[in-house]
Amino acid sequence: MSTPLQDFTNLVHSNLEKNGFPDKSVSFPLEKMYESASERGFSFNKVRDELREMEVLSEIVGDRIVFTKQSLPDFGADFDMSKMAEMAQQMLAKMSPEQQAQITQMMQNMSSEQMAGMREHWENMPSEEKPKARRDLKP
Repeated sequence: MSTPLQDFTNLVHSNLEKNGFPDKSVSFPLEKMYESASERGFSFNKVRDELREMEVLSEIVGDRIVFTKQSLPDFGADFDMSKMAEMAQQMLAKMSPEQQAQITQMMQNMSSEQMAGMREHWENMPSEEKPKARRDLKP
């Protein structure tokens, strides 16, 4: 059984798709979106959080809210592993405090051998499997 929040989130996502999303960015009137959510008993910011989980980013631009598809970084053959820490920070910034604590705890409990094994596994993974692995790693 779905909640009113999930129902509204799905409605917004459906309307985005009707307007060409994810192939193109879509914008809606900001005030109307916040009012519609408020009428249903919740904040539109919660809807934005739910949409982010669905790889839909939103940005307020003037009196509009612009939705775009979250793009994944390119881990091609020339990928610089030194950028991994920066990407991890960006990923952590999008997580809830609870999710951040879980990831931090997991990383603290990993041995250096486990960390090295994960890195080696990634580096040896066939390039056609990396896009799926990136999606699976998303918070």
